[in-house]
Amino acid sequence: MDSDSLNSADADEALSEMLGIGLDVLVSLNETTETIEDSSTTKNNNLCTKISQLSSKEIELIANGSNQLKRLYTDEGVCVFPRESSIPSKLMRRITGELVHGSSKYSSDKSYEKIEFIPNGYTRIHERRELTRFENFVNDHESWRELCYGYLAKCVSAICGEEMILYKEKLNLKPPGGSGFAPHLDSPSLRIALGNNGPSTFVTVMIAIDDMTEKNGCLKVCKGPWTEENHVDVVEPEEGGDPDAGGRAGAIHAANELDFSPIICQGGDFAVFNGWVPHRSSANASPFSRRAVFLTYNPAREGDFHDLYYHKMNKKREDYTNVLKAQRNSDHEAEIAALSSVPLV
Repeated sequence: MDSDSLNSADADEALSEMLGIGLDVLVSLNETTETIEDSSTTKNNNLCTKISQLSSKEIELIANGSNQLKRLYTDEGVCVFPRESSIPSKLMRRITGELVHGSSKYSSDKSYEKIEFIPNGYTRIHERRELTRFENFVNDHESWRELCYGYLAKCVSAICGEEMILYKEKLNLKPPGGSGFAPHLDSPSLRIALGNNGPSTFVTVMIAIDDMTEKNGCLKVCKGPWTEENHVDVVEPEEGGDPDAGGRAGAIHAANELDFSPIICQGGDFAVFNGWVPHRSSANASPFSRRAVFLTYNPAREGDFHDLYYHKMNKKREDYTNVLKAQRNSDHEAEIAALSSVPLV
């Protein structure tokens, strides 16, 4: 047996002991086919419930233990939970598959991307349109809801020292050739939707669904004691720009001067970082997808804005789309007018 298999076995044994369930349950989970079946949904719900039933005190022991997660979070803005705290990777892949392949069953907001590739036997670059992101899916999927409002919310709360509540979620599928994202900060862009009427403090949990490597475009962070009072300069958003691109704040001015460290981890592992930590990723240069979910939380004392956030963001996206349509119509009318003024020969 290789070292990776040993590490995986040790992690499963530690997790089964922590959850108070038999190791055979996890072994069975890892050996079960990933085909989406009704019976698998029951298994998902049962295991998600088991994980979510871990008490806040048990999770605080992990946060304050020998790994010094809370100190790392304060000093570096980011911490990676130990392997024994990870969510079984088969579970993460299965509930992700349910979401991707059951899009008619679970409501969500979807985004697509044009992927460039060169097919075998060809030299010319081709393009294909692929589904690359899901948002606003937690409330309609029981297993995701159990994890995000249960176990993972407790983990974030333990690190932050106060109760945290889900603000938004996104599942990045990042297929082969899928683009990365430019260096940015989360907090400035997350404030765009609600402004002063929404929360001001944001903390994100990144959960790897597939193993993350530098080749497949893992998350990279610039560690430091980053806060609202101590953060890198960001670019001002474009007036009336795309709310998912130039119209949102957070892009970093001098990203080349920052030192980004890769978070290389296995499926099911997760990291927590605050909203002022510079982070980025590269394109997926591997032949396989690199899926990860990003859950952003805010302090419960600031209020629950999850549904309002998506309502406002969807309205901003709709308004921007309407502006583009109006511009295209205006350009077309101007072209017709110009052509009509050309003298007939």
